[in-house]
Amino acid sequence: MPRDMIDDMQVTVLPALEQTILGVVLIDENNTVTFFNKAAEGLWHCVRQDVIGRNVNILVPRNIRSTHDDLIRHNRETGINKIVGTSREVLVERFDGTTFWANLSLSRIAVDGKIGYMALIRDISQEVDDREKIRLLSLVVRETDRGVAILDPEFRIIYVNRAFSDMFGFGPERVTGHGLSVILAGDTTDIGILNQLHEGARNARGFTLDIRARHASGRDIWVSAAMNPVFNNEGDIENIVVVLTDITEQHFLDSLQRDTLEAISSDLGLHEVMDFICRRIEHYIPDVMPAIYLVEKDERLKCKGRASLPLSLVKLYDTLPIGPEAACSGVAASTGTVAESPDIAHDPRWHHLREQTLHNGIRAARATPIILRDNRVAGVFTCYSRTDHLPDAACQKAVATSLHLCTLAIERHEAKEHINRLSDFDLLTSLPNRRWLRQNMARILRRAVRGNIMLLTVGVDNFKHINDVFGHTAGDELITQIGGKLREAISIDDTLVRSGGDQFTIVTNGEQQHASTLSASILRALAVPTHIGDVPVSLSASLGVAVHPENGEDGDTLLKNAETAMFQAKANGGGHCCFFSPRMNQQASDRLILAAALRDAIAHDRLRLFYQPQVHACSGRLYGVEALSRWIDPSLGFVSPARFIAVAEETGQIEAIGKWSLRAACRQMAQWIRDGVEVPVVSVNLSPLHFRDETLPRFVSELLEETGIPPHSLTIEITESTMIDNYDRTIRVAQRLREMGVGMSMDDFGTGFSSLSNLAGLPVNEVKIDRSFMTGLESIEKVRAVVMAVVRIGQSLGMTVVAEGVEHEEQRRLLAEMECDVLQGYMFSKPLPAEELAAWFAAYQPSGLNA
Repeated sequence: MPRDMIDDMQVTVLPALEQTILGVVLIDENNTVTFFNKAAEGLWHCVRQDVIGRNVNILVPRNIRSTHDDLIRHNRETGINKIVGTSREVLVERFDGTTFWANLSLSRIAVDGKIGYMALIRDISQEVDDREKIRLLSLVVRETDRGVAILDPEFRIIYVNRAFSDMFGFGPERVTGHGLSVILAGDTTDIGILNQLHEGARNARGFTLDIRARHASGRDIWVSAAMNPVFNNEGDIENIVVVLTDITEQHFLDSLQRDTLEAISSDLGLHEVMDFICRRIEHYIPDVMPAIYLVEKDERLKCKGRASLPLSLVKLYDTLPIGPEAACSGVAASTGTVAESPDIAHDPRWHHLREQTLHNGIRAARATPIILRDNRVAGVFTCYSRTDHLPDAACQKAVATSLHLCTLAIERHEAKEHINRLSDFDLLTSLPNRRWLRQNMARILRRAVRGNIMLLTVGVDNFKHINDVFGHTAGDELITQIGGKLREAISIDDTLVRSGGDQFTIVTNGEQQHASTLSASILRALAVPTHIGDVPVSLSASLGVAVHPENGEDGDTLLKNAETAMFQAKANGGGHCCFFSPRMNQQASDRLILAAALRDAIAHDRLRLFYQPQVHACSGRLYGVEALSRWIDPSLGFVSPARFIAVAEETGQIEAIGKWSLRAACRQMAQWIRDGVEVPVVSVNLSPLHFRDETLPRFVSELLEETGIPPHSLTIEITESTMIDNYDRTIRVAQRLREMGVGMSMDDFGTGFSSLSNLAGLPVNEVKIDRSFMTGLESIEKVRAVVMAVVRIGQSLGMTVVAEGVEHEEQRRLLAEMECDVLQGYMFSKPLPAEELAAWFAAYQPSGLNA
């Protein structure tokens, strides 16, 4: 601006320019700065003295300084304005190198042919920053793949981004002014969902909800809606920002996994679970036909799951072996890697399958191996494509999720199969077991065979004795050897089953003579000595035969009758075969009735103890009494001990009878002591089972304490077989009883195969000569010699010798001459109830018995 004009302005205008908040810079016709106000100083961070009188270029950005003077000169000379009279944004550089954004307005001032310029500068750095942030935010909203909708306070849509339109198929014009209900699926859940959305939007923290929405095409999609309210200064909702994420794929995968796991845990069969997976995937991805194959033992694939894959193709694919030259499913199963056939029409591996495959609309396929945790390829998950392209990424994700589910389903199925095998097969012999036989008998009986189907049950004789003597490990080894011998004895068409602990059952067919011949063959095979360690053991067995349909039309009846015949063979001494007859069923039924009645008698205390006196052989004085169980049933009448003791041993009730006998005898002894009846000792018989229970001494101790009788007034009788069997355990139990002061008597001595070395170490103080030796005592020299030997052996070991079954005076005399200690038998008294025994005591005269 001309200086004379500046002089005039100094009086009027410049003071006003000095006060404006805009930076003001004036230059003259030579481009020299003539005015630089206070606001300009603040903008450039300098003082005016650094600027006034200098070329304006010092205020111009460095990148245009070299051309700036020419631009001004061009304007002066031509009057053509590019920036003069306009307002623009420029980046201004300060003297210290920092920059700021400014809005620049440049005015041209012409006076007397001289042209100067005035620049007005306003700092807009914050505006530019804000605009940039808004631009970036707009870029995010515009370019993100997340749908964004902005709502007004009434929850009406006022803005949607492009991703929203892409996600739902609705343009802004279709949704603006509407609520979010426009995108919901339209079923009865809409109101509830809307209420949740509205309620959640009022939460200052916002919230997220997964909702089922509806695409413009009508298909359902799942979205995750994040609602974020925007509040004004008064705390009222100004807008709600809704960010929507398409989770349709993840929702499908999650629901596939969840629902399949539920199906697996609900015990659906493997086929049903695999079908379920395939149907779900095909419903989600209609362009593919999934199928799941398992690798069979013959190295062929077997389809275990499909949706719409035609059955004709399933039958075709199931027949092919796996291998590197097979179609993609066979390759994947063989190599354990993914195999693809992008163009089945020209893939040579599909040569024999191509025509039917293409005819059914399949163009490409991808097969993925199903690998279990033990790295075994159990099967293949194959997706057949209806298009000319391989299954897409969505299908691959579905398959990846399904592989884990298939692994779980297969492993669970195999575990169940293993458990079923454990349930149906004997682990020791690997033979089918009783459960398997019962489940399969109906099928076996339907078979067409020559002759009759017969069940032959083999029960090993005295196996329990062998098991007790040699131990359970040796017993298991023996069962395995017996199973092997039976396998060799039967034909290839026969079925061998382990139907019990020491029991086998053979399913065979033919005439009844065949069963007899087979039985004889089995008995000969078992008679060949089998070694347990270094000990040779010859076995015998009892065999029972039931013939279909004479002895039963169904499997359970046949098996029961075969076992009944086997038990009859055992009862007859074992070592032979017995064919079933209806009479056996009656006997078995009678035994069941007897067992039930005995159980009831024990429960209701209907058993009674009778007592048989024992006297000193020489003096005749009372030595003691033996307690003997008797049973008179209200319905059955008197039941002999020989019958009910045998049934008690078979049914496991003998232990209850033994403990009842101990308790009753001790209580009776306590009563005699209180009444002043002098009975020195009461003897009670116990079975071998009691001596397997190492708590027996504690039971006896508690009983003695309860009744208050002295320990020496009780003697426990056990058979010599009990003493010899389970030798170590029996010794421990007997020794503890003897240490308590209780007497121990070996009953029926001489009837077994006692070892004298064992006898010497047994903690017994009494032996009893069995009643069977009384027959022939008077007339047979060898019998007398054996009895004499027993008496001498017992006495030499410091034991009291008791002879049972003494009925005649001559027997008494001979035993007294042999110096046998104690006599017992009907010569002195039959077993008497306790109340009759007192009368016997009163009438008994011992003096007449002196030898």
